[in-house]
Amino acid sequence: MNKLGKSIKKILIVSGGRADYDLLKPVILKLKKVKSLNIKIGITGSHLFQKHETYKNFIRDKLNINYKIKIPFQSDTNKSILNFFSIGVIKFGKIFSKENFDAMIVLGDRYEIFSAVISAGFYKLPIIHISGGETTLGAIDEPIRHSITKFANFHFVTHQTYKKRIIQLGENPKNVYVVGNTSVENIKNEKLLSKNEIEKKFKFKFQNENYLITYHPVTFAKDYGILDFKNLLNFLSKKRNLGLFFTLPNADPKNFYISKLITKFIKMNKNAKLFNSLGKQNYFSFIKCVDAVVGNSSSGLSEVPSLKKPTINIGIRQKGRLLAKSIINIENTSYRNLNDAFKKIKSKKFKKKLVNVSNPYFKKNSSSNIVKIIKKIKTDGSVLKPFFDLR
Repeated sequence: MNKLGKSIKKILIVSGGRADYDLLKPVILKLKKVKSLNIKIGITGSHLFQKHETYKNFIRDKLNINYKIKIPFQSDTNKSILNFFSIGVIKFGKIFSKENFDAMIVLGDRYEIFSAVISAGFYKLPIIHISGGETTLGAIDEPIRHSITKFANFHFVTHQTYKKRIIQLGENPKNVYVVGNTSVENIKNEKLLSKNEIEKKFKFKFQNENYLITYHPVTFAKDYGILDFKNLLNFLSKKRNLGLFFTLPNADPKNFYISKLITKFIKMNKNAKLFNSLGKQNYFSFIKCVDAVVGNSSSGLSEVPSLKKPTINIGIRQKGRLLAKSIINIENTSYRNLNDAFKKIKSKKFKKKLVNVSNPYFKKNSSSNIVKIIKKIKTDGSVLKPFFDLR
């Protein structure tokens, strides 16, 4: 940390969707309480999609949105995503050309966040990056995440392994902090709904056996992970006695196609339901009530273990991440492999393992520690940083 220069005062925090907002929220709420800081919030991406409208979470949490960077998401092709990304770069650039900030905080690895980072880089704005150093070999999020690391000046990571990786990328160890996952720390504080409360709120009845399914496009796979998802749906179609609850995929190439597959499946299977956006309280409450989480979402790896529930992780999208012992990986989605995984989570041996499972992403006081460090950061206004060579 640079001990020279001035403390940062005016900070822009950018959020692109529900997933990063749930992680940023505890940090934002605590930063807002620091009188010496002037916190501004900018939202973009799926927050402003009509189907999602997760910007309402900010209103619910009494957080003022200062900038709405609305970008039309026209289709789920690579061409459309690149157009979306380039418009984001331009629109964020307009904000940075008019407003002066001391720093910008971003989280994760989404392309809409990367558009803000590139613009900030050209305007020489110091960047604070949360959740860098992780690996997801099946998704374009992987190179985007590491690229954001190279633009960023300060890094908050979830695990010591990821700190080592960021240092390996040439970042100064003094500016890399292991703080854990901010969402995980909040699970214990979240007031979860009971089964009865969920049933009344969403007007349905749980089955004896239930699963929460989230499947995103696998952007580095030739078929975007479509075959794996079709195999999963084919397997689930034979299990009419299961309660199946789907959430929408990320706004990535082929997400429209995956959404259509889900919609078609639900029309043909009365035991299945789709939720556009549950919100964190409802999402965690569902996890607590179901038998397992299925799909390829990072939440299944980083959050679900803290609720002592199994995750059946499908395909290669999350390949490379640290795994708790509650996670079952399936790369070959044959009917037999899927059936074996669903059997395994019901075994006495596996259930016994769940009781004592530990979450590698958990650290106490994650968001508080981030805020403490940010308050101490001093900058001379320069984004210059020598490459840190490993010895």
